[in-house]
Amino acid sequence: MSKHSALSNRNFLIYLAGSTVSLHGLWIYRVALGWFTWQLTGSEFWVGIVAFTQFAPALLFGPLFGVLADRFERRRASIIINSLSFMSMLLLGSLIYLNQVNIVVLTTLSLVQGALDSAHTPVRMALVPNLVNKDQLQSAIATTSISFNVSRFVGPAIAGLIIANFNVGTAFVVNGFSYLAIIAAIIFVKLRPRENRSEKPGDVWSELLEGFRYVMCHRTIRGLLVVVAVASIFGRGALEMMPAFVDAVLQRGSSGLAILTSAIGAGSIATGLVLSRGTAWLDTSVIRIAVIAAGLLVVAFGATEIFWLSILIVTGIGVTLSLCGVGSQILIQSLVDEEVRGRVSSFWGMIAFGGTALGSLVIGTASAAFGLQGTIVVTGILCVAASALFGRARQVS
Repeated sequence: MSKHSALSNRNFLIYLAGSTVSLHGLWIYRVALGWFTWQLTGSEFWVGIVAFTQFAPALLFGPLFGVLADRFERRRASIIINSLSFMSMLLLGSLIYLNQVNIVVLTTLSLVQGALDSAHTPVRMALVPNLVNKDQLQSAIATTSISFNVSRFVGPAIAGLIIANFNVGTAFVVNGFSYLAIIAAIIFVKLRPRENRSEKPGDVWSELLEGFRYVMCHRTIRGLLVVVAVASIFGRGALEMMPAFVDAVLQRGSSGLAILTSAIGAGSIATGLVLSRGTAWLDTSVIRIAVIAAGLLVVAFGATEIFWLSILIVTGIGVTLSLCGVGSQILIQSLVDEEVRGRVSSFWGMIAFGGTALGSLVIGTASAAFGLQGTIVVTGILCVAASALFGRARQVS
């Protein structure tokens, strides 16, 4: 195996194994949460609200979490956050078994878990470069993407089986126990020493401002984050409406939701495999074109009522949005300086997940008022328009 492959690194393999188990739990959780919200309320508005709570903490506190990822020991932070997530999922599952969950309780616990996931995002993204050599970094990012999207393919199928044969409470409990795998992996791996770490860090707000200035002064990173924002708000935000769309438009129930979510994962796996073979061709313009394609596919998704056609469309959306998400991470992690890696990663997380939160909230509200299919079609059109305008602006500047 090539020395440039992250799979030749023992520490990375340990981390990858634990992370993969945990990620399967994550996708079981997301499918179960969306479906349970729709079951409780039958409302596109509440589906959007609960999706918003999953990602809103990244929008509000993401940069602060990034500062903490740069200031504190990342191994310890990861163990603490994942342990709290384990307890959060056991609590939610137990309350469902006791029939004590209404939409307010569900929204509150979703917000708590969203905060924990947002806190872990910059830690997770900054950990990978501390596991591998610099020449293995692109391979490591692409491989973790493949792992993420394999879980996105398999996890929803597992969720469908659990919900059909048990209930959604069991799905949440299964996700809780999946956190134990990543905790064990983090305990056993050896992290490379962090470079350029200040012995006496400044105050939190000064470091936050330093990270913001770094992003604003770096033209390529700044441009990548703009494209990620467009993809998150108009692309991934639209996909958060799938629990309502699958049942109200396609009339396929929880099994249909699992199939479509898995199809997105299949498309994303294909992108990850391509990126793992080399990224010399990758730049901001390629990622922007992928987002334009994603917007066109979102238009097609909103317009169709044919289930098999929806599967093909969302597979394409998985390909294009994954190219944006993973491609931007590869480029940013290859460019960023180590001392601000956590903060820059947090800005990526704030925009990627916060954009999804904002998009799901607005799209869910608009869908309740104006209709689901028409809203998704308009969202796709806005995705194409925003991406095209950004490309023109960069050419002029």
